[in-house]
Amino acid sequence: MQPGNPGQDPYGQQQQPPYGAPAYPNAGYPQQQGQNNTLGLVSMILGIAAIPLLCCFYLGIPLGIAAVVTGYLGRQKAAQGQASNAGQAKAGLICGAVAVGLGILLIILSVVAQVSLPTQP
Repeated sequence: MQPGNPGQDPYGQQQQPPYGAPAYPNAGYPQQQGQNNTLGLVSMILGIAAIPLLCCFYLGIPLGIAAVVTGYLGRQKAAQGQASNAGQAKAGLICGAVAVGLGILLIILSVVAQVSLPTQP
């Protein structure tokens, strides 16, 4: 080896790591994937949570709307190749739409039931 270049072999051969050292580059460290799966995951979580939360003061309606929006954006990212979870985004979009539809139906039924039923004989 040359004294000025301690890390290079003058004959062009690759040096072996010392005994006990990992022989893999970046061993033990996660690799960058380049995928952004956050929107699909958030959409699925919000969509699933929106359906049972309809019973709690119609809290499911805003959560369902958020699930539909993030599901749509997540499907766009999956279509562009920036994400790999199109199924999660689709599930969140469907569950969010079902929650919004059920919430609107519950509001309509509660208004109709209060108006059509006489309160006094």
